[in-house]
Amino acid sequence: MLLINLMQAYELNKLSTLGYTEEEILKALRKGDVSSWQEKAGEDDFAEIQALFQESEQSFLDAYNGHYRIKYVTLPGLRNLLRLRFGLEEGKNFQVLDTGVQHVTCDEETAQQIQQMLSTNWSFVKQADGTYSITVG
Repeated sequence: MLLINLMQAYELNKLSTLGYTEEEILKALRKGDVSSWQEKAGEDDFAEIQALFQESEQSFLDAYNGHYRIKYVTLPGLRNLLRLRFGLEEGKNFQVLDTGVQHVTCDEETAQQIQQMLSTNWSFVKQADGTYSITVG
């Protein structure tokens, strides 16, 4: 499993919302010119994605397609990823606790993707009511 940092995960998510095909993305990365992304995304410079691509094109593709684990996820990072990557809303699809989130409502596929993405400092448990809890531990 590919390990990436939290900023790389944020940038990958942002990139996936810009409407480019995978081939267009690879072409821009191979040229080293992501200025069109920056114009669409505003302040993001996509430096983390460019660094990941320079390490390995295959690693970038794996990460872009969601096959990664984040090295270390903070609680604010978890909240953001649930919202940005999975479209889950605080108060509607999950509740925040001091040590994690509870009552995460999602389908099995999303649950598997969340569990795969989490760093090892998190525990992911299906509850009796069918929701999930994600806690530090």
